[in-house]
Amino acid sequence: MELAPIENPIVIHPHLLQKFLKQGKNYANLLALYSFYLYHAQLQKTNKPLATDEFTRKGMNWASDRVKKTKKILKEMKLIEVVQYRKYYYVHLFFIYTKKKVQEIIGKVIKKTSMNLMNLKPFIPNILIQRNNLKYSETETFSPKKVEEEIEKVKEKVEIKTETKKSLKPSTPNMSPVLKKWLDYCDKNSIKYAPNNVKRWEKNLEKRISMDKEEAVYKAIGRGWKDFYMTPVKESKYHKFLGKSLMMDRDCDTLLDIGFKDEKFIYQFKNIRVVSVTSPLKLFKRHGYDKKKVKNAPIVLKVKEKISGLIKRF
Repeated sequence: MELAPIENPIVIHPHLLQKFLKQGKNYANLLALYSFYLYHAQLQKTNKPLATDEFTRKGMNWASDRVKKTKKILKEMKLIEVVQYRKYYYVHLFFIYTKKKVQEIIGKVIKKTSMNLMNLKPFIPNILIQRNNLKYSETETFSPKKVEEEIEKVKEKVEIKTETKKSLKPSTPNMSPVLKKWLDYCDKNSIKYAPNNVKRWEKNLEKRISMDKEEAVYKAIGRGWKDFYMTPVKESKYHKFLGKSLMMDRDCDTLLDIGFKDEKFIYQFKNIRVVSVTSPLKLFKRHGYDKKKVKNAPIVLKVKEKISGLIKRF
């Protein structure tokens, strides 16, 4: 004689059984009442079955005190809670899940296991919708085992998508380190962006000095913003020094960029790189000049003054 396979078995996790065993003499009562709630949750296709104390007393053939005492322990163990809706009281079972809860759990697992989740997010809802082989209603409940099976199936779908779908994050070798830092921040904090956003950010950072870029991006990251704001060129403290030169011990021809690292300013000129603790404002005020107006360079003016002074003496 062959037994028919059991459909929708009631599953209790071994970890939960261990928790019941720790309750000593109440073990049997806890297991019986919890199983009773699970059974009626499955019948009613919800994780909040309608099961009043009177209904439970009759169904279990227990005394009222026994029902209340066992129910109280289950609540203290945080396995159930009583929820009132209008005039009825429902028993909420925390460890069985509706379809909505399953999708939430799947989403969290994917977020942790997939480094490219942000690139796949637009496609994940389609994965869940296209699961035609699973037939369940919005209120259908799932055991922990069923949830694990769902997660594994969606993981497989995600792996396929990672191989076939093109990443939204550009893999340009010449990408600015500041922009890369910003995109990493967006991915880490689940901030959505499209290729158009990346192009706009690249355009905003174009032809701007490193200090302006870093100031804008790090400020946005520090404040948890979803976009960064570049100070207009006219209002920038440092952009005005671009193209200028320094006349010091050695001529520093045409400033290309200003960076800042380890409490020092890094000045990149066409012909030399200068590292100094002196701010651009002080440095260019003292030694700066425009290449097109060499006559106005500070050192040239000093030489002129000395020469004119010597001429006057003679």
